Amino acid sequence: MGRINNVFSHYFQNPERFADLFNGICFRGEKAIRAEELTPSSEVYYQPEAQKSGTEEKGKRVERVRDVKMALRTGGALRILALENQDKTDYAMPFRCMQYDTMEYSRQLEELRRKNKEENAFETASERLCMLKKADRIFPVYTLCLYHGEEIWDGPRTLKDMMEFGCDEDGMSRFFKDYPLFLYCINEENDFQVFHQEIRSLFRILRYRKDKNRLKQMMENNPEYCHISADTLEVLSVMMNAPKLWDKRRMYQNMNVETEEEYDMCQALKEWLEEERVMGREEGREEGAFSKTIQIAENMLRKGMADTDVLALTECGEAVIEEIRMRWAAKTVQ
Repeated sequence: MGRINNVFSHYFQNPERFADLFNGICFRGEKAIRAEELTPSSEVYYQPEAQKSGTEEKGKRVERVRDVKMALRTGGALRILALENQDKTDYAMPFRCMQYDTMEYSRQLEELRRKNKEENAFETASERLCMLKKADRIFPVYTLCLYHGEEIWDGPRTLKDMMEFGCDEDGMSRFFKDYPLFLYCINEENDFQVFHQEIRSLFRILRYRKDKNRLKQMMENNPEYCHISADTLEVLSVMMNAPKLWDKRRMYQNMNVETEEEYDMCQALKEWLEEERVMGREEGREEGAFSKTIQIAENMLRKGMADTDVLALTECGEAVIEEIRMRWAAKTVQ
């Protein structure tokens, strides 16, 4: 897991935020899930004979860890809620989520079998064969894939999207049991009012992080950005590749807050946007000056000046002269 997904996962390990996330996406903001009903339950899954692309060897035990996993207990029932964070499209994501879910089901089944074996409570041959009692039940798993990348998600959204069915003349594909991906893409959404906490502010900024004019307008017209927690500020500084937002956080702290640290994101983002604008202008000037230098060097070479003289006068570097000559050679071949 990279740093971006790491900081995002840590952010949603907070039960209040985790509940708000699922309530917003699943129940349009209704408080169906309460933070006090959630218990962090992340654990390592093991695949004794797994084979993964890359460095893992066949037959070697592979560890899998959920980004965030919570046990939800309501009315005597237990449900497993899990979150997988993605900053880039994963073209195997439906399979990955299905794999995580089946590993959780396998863990629950193994727990039941171990308990039944210890108690030797089997009543029929069928129960003894599978080491499960007829009344045994396992708990459902709900895995949300939260995509927070800048590019559009162009990967599969169901297991079926990953399949090659061929011409399917006999219609066999209709018997295929699909596994849809429970996917939420921040950059495809516009209505963040379903969230009741800072998630709303966080998702809005991430949704429009490429549109600096839109960000500026948001900061001017919405006072809620003047009251951002340290956790949210840290996530934004990493997600927007703006470490100065975090490094200079003391400059933006609201000093009249007594309970917890709170920051004025309006001021922080305004200053960051201005710095980005100035840097972009300076980079543009530098690029323009360098292009002019290349043009001068090319004119000198056309006039037959020695490479050493061109290097001394323009300070452009030998690589530039080599590139110019290669470009000339390519045109000659054409």
